[in-house]
Amino acid sequence: MTDSTAPEPTPAPAPRTRRPRPRRAEPAVEQPAMAEAPIPAEAPIPAEAPPPAEMPSLATTGSVDALAVGALEFQRGAIGGVRATDVSARLAVVGGIAANDASVEMGVVSGILARDVTLHRGVVRGVVAQQVSVEQALVRSVVANRVETGPSTVIFVAVARRIDGEAKVLLDWRGGLAFGASLGAFLALAWLGRRRS
Repeated sequence: MTDSTAPEPTPAPAPRTRRPRPRRAEPAVEQPAMAEAPIPAEAPIPAEAPPPAEMPSLATTGSVDALAVGALEFQRGAIGGVRATDVSARLAVVGGIAANDASVEMGVVSGILARDVTLHRGVVRGVVAQQVSVEQALVRSVVANRVETGPSTVIFVAVARRIDGEAKVLLDWRGGLAFGASLGAFLALAWLGRRRS
């Protein structure tokens, strides 16, 4: 006879799985709807795809790592980097901007590479542009064809063909050239003096 009082084996508990963390919401860019038409079987496939339709402009608030759009209006947030034709940032922190036209108002930007830059009441680490307009701002370095400044503007290093306005420029290209020449002469004399000893 067999013993019917033996306990039945209990199933092993299921392993605990972690729920995935919710991802940061990124702004949705709506793509224009394309009409679907049947492609005949004998139609040749083009070697290159046609250029995409112009990207719509995007207005957003929040924080985004990187973004590439046609035009961007951004308020109250942070972006790691922007590549667009027109960028307008207000009360924003931006890692870098690459655009045709860039406008920053009361924001902080690490670097701007653009054709035309407008900066009002902000801080920018570096600007490379053709035309720069700065008013009540602090800029570490500017490389531009023309710089227009307003009151209460401080630029540490400016390499520009023409600087108009009331800005306090600590070192322009002439001063930089003189400083470099004097530093080079001093180091050459120090090296010669050491060599003779």
